[in-house]
Amino acid sequence: MKKIFLLLLVLGTVLAGCGTSENITEESQKEIPVNGSTVEDNPSEVPAEEVTGDVDALLSNLDATIESKASAGEAVFTITVKNTSEEDINLTFTSGQKYEIYIKDTKGVEVYRYSIDKSFIMALQDLEIKAGEEVSWQEVWDYKQTGERVPSGEYTATVEIIASQINGVKVPVAHTLKAETKVSVPEENVAFRNIQVMGGNGEYKVTGEARVFEGSFFYSVEDGHEYVIQETPFLTKEGAPNWSAFEINLTIPLEKLPSNGTLTLQLFERSANDGSIVNTYHAKLEQFQ
Repeated sequence: MKKIFLLLLVLGTVLAGCGTSENITEESQKEIPVNGSTVEDNPSEVPAEEVTGDVDALLSNLDATIESKASAGEAVFTITVKNTSEEDINLTFTSGQKYEIYIKDTKGVEVYRYSIDKSFIMALQDLEIKAGEEVSWQEVWDYKQTGERVPSGEYTATVEIIASQINGVKVPVAHTLKAETKVSVPEENVAFRNIQVMGGNGEYKVTGEARVFEGSFFYSVEDGHEYVIQETPFLTKEGAPNWSAFEINLTIPLEKLPSNGTLTLQLFERSANDGSIVNTYHAKLEQFQ
C-alpha cells in the first residue's frame, strides 16, 4: 500500500510540474508593453499613410503655377506659390535652392535642368508665406542645352518646389509640389545676339550685338508687375544686314528695386509696317528675394 501511495505522489508531482511549465510558456509568448505602451501605441508603427496624409493636407493649401513667356531669344518663366489657406505656412529648404526646373521635348528627353552648373548656399532656409499671399520668382532659359541651342518646337517645362518640410512636417520626395507649362521655342533671334549683363543693385551694363532696321531698336525694364524703365529708343552705329556692337548703361533707383522679384530687360524692334513689337529678346538683370 505504501508503495502505491508513493507512486501516486510522484506521478502527481510530475504532472503538476508539466502544467506549470506550459503556463509559463504561454505567458512568455505574449508581447510585453514597453514603458506602459503596447506595440499599437508606438508611433513608429503608425501606418505611413497617416503621416503623409498630414503632408497632403498641408500641400493642398498651396497652389503652384509656372508660366512661360517666349521670345525669339529666350523664355522667361514666372514661378508662383500661393497660400490659399487662412493660416501662415512655413517652408523649409535644405539649401538656397527652392525649386528645380526641367524641360523635356515631345519625346520625353530632358534638354534643360535649372540646377546644372549652379551653386547654392548649403544651409537650412525658411520661407514663410502669409495667409492669402504668394511668392514668385523668375528664371530665364536661353533655349540652350550644354551650350547649343535646341531645335525650334514644342517643349514641356516642369517646376518642382523642393521644400524638405512644411510647417515642420517632412515632405517625401513623391509628394513635392509641382506645376508645368508648355514652351514654344521659335527660330533663333535674328535681331539680337551675344547679350551679356554685368552689375547689380540698380546699376547695370548690358552689351551685345544687334542687327536691326536702320540701326534702331528699343528697350524697357520690368519687375514682373510693372515697368521700372519705360520704352526707350536706342541707335546702333550700323543697321541691318550688318551686326553692330552696342552697350547700354542702366540706372534704377533703389526705391524702384523689387523686394521679391526679377528685373528683366526687354530688347525689341518696332515693325516698319505697322509699328508692332517684333524680335523681342529678354535678359535677366537681377533677381531679388
